[in-house]
Amino acid sequence: MQTADIITLTTDFGLEDPFVGQLKGALLSSNRSARIIDLCHAVPPHDILAGALTIHSSYNFYPEGTVHLIIVDPGVGSKRHILAAEADDHLFIAPDNGLLTLFFQHNTIRALYRIENPALFSADISNTFHGRDIMAPVAAKLAGDMGLDQVGPPATIESCIHLDLPKPLVSSRKIVGQILQVDHFGNMRTNITRAELHTFPFSAVSEIRIKGVRITSLARTYTDAPAGRLLALIDSAGYLEIAVNRGNAAQFLNCGAGEPVTVLCR
Repeated sequence: MQTADIITLTTDFGLEDPFVGQLKGALLSSNRSARIIDLCHAVPPHDILAGALTIHSSYNFYPEGTVHLIIVDPGVGSKRHILAAEADDHLFIAPDNGLLTLFFQHNTIRALYRIENPALFSADISNTFHGRDIMAPVAAKLAGDMGLDQVGPPATIESCIHLDLPKPLVSSRKIVGQILQVDHFGNMRTNITRAELHTFPFSAVSEIRIKGVRITSLARTYTDAPAGRLLALIDSAGYLEIAVNRGNAAQFLNCGAGEPVTVLCR
């Protein structure tokens, strides 16, 4: 697989501290020609599920061969492993803590290794910043055409950590799911996808219920509802989303991740 010299960054670092800048410095020290793209540094701290959703819904907008560095690593410095994977003609580097769960579930992993080759790491390794001192040098070298098999021994999907993702329950007239994630706008992504909804005709959805509130139709755009009104639609990644036109649905309903959502169909 030909690499694209592009490295994306997905972290929970925020932008208040120098961590993102140090990460980029480590990347460029190992590969000065790398093109570094900030995908997201606002993953909620330690929120592995949010990191997994962010990268899985975003990687395919980049050219094949892109290296994706995902660092949401509450177990940094522990005995947890670090993974390098090829999936869908992209490369991924992440702690073995569930960040790659959605790739495991969708059977897109073509090669999987543990990063254990110390010759690739920085000379000085901090116990609290493996992203800078281990993952970044490896990502930079992979973007420079180093073979994936040079990072360490092969791993199996079965040996890796998998998140226990809640799955929606689909019956003949009903889908029961829950909120997975709340974005910057307060829009709430559920675990109900277009695939589950396509079990029924679009016009068959009669009601979406959340926290005692009934939404009586499935919108196509935010503007299908008046400003300030609650609505439900399919978001840009194919998930059922609860939103408020020009408002914040999470605040409107005073709820967040884990809140039950029910879709009723005729």
